[in-house]
Amino acid sequence: MTNEFMTQNISIPKAFLLASMLLFASTLSFAATPKLKITTKNNSEKEIQRKEQIERLAAQYDLKKWIITKDILIEQGVIPHSKPVLTLNVRWLDNDDAALSMLIHEEAHWFLGEHWQSGGRKCVFRTMQMFRGLPIGAPDGSMDEMDNYVHVIVNWLEWQGLEEYVGTERARAVIDMKAADHYKAIYKLVIANREKIGEVLQRYRLQNR
Repeated sequence: MTNEFMTQNISIPKAFLLASMLLFASTLSFAATPKLKITTKNNSEKEIQRKEQIERLAAQYDLKKWIITKDILIEQGVIPHSKPVLTLNVRWLDNDDAALSMLIHEEAHWFLGEHWQSGGRKCVFRTMQMFRGLPIGAPDGSMDEMDNYVHVIVNWLEWQGLEEYVGTERARAVIDMKAADHYKAIYKLVIANREKIGEVLQRYRLQNR
């Protein structure tokens, strides 16, 4: 009788503790960045470094809300692009914040695509009306007028997303660096008109919050 009573007293707390641990673990799993499928084009040293860097950042930050596509290709020497497969190059291997912004930027293209009919298209055309005259072609603009204004939205989302993870100052440092590197006129427009563009995204419920 005594042994049975003692066994019951011990087993109940253990069962409760185990259930609590499983619940906590499942919560962490639910909140974590989804498992990414990252491949390298040529398996070069720098491509492997970028793959490891993205995997480390995915473990460090909960990127769940920004991971629209899990398939990522690393290819040295290319311009990063979102489709058909999200492809990153090997720039900024020594700058985690810039690498994270590159990933968020390309995922933001996928996010905009998913919401194109429900508000994304309206956002792009509204910014086209608001901010006319963006230059076409590198290094100031993108490939054509439409893509310029797609990037107004994408660059805004990139800045928003990066700021959530690394804070205001570090995110702004990355955006300023990019404004001196590529899509110069677009990034500068986003910096100068962040609040106005944010209001457009809010109107059409496109902010990824």
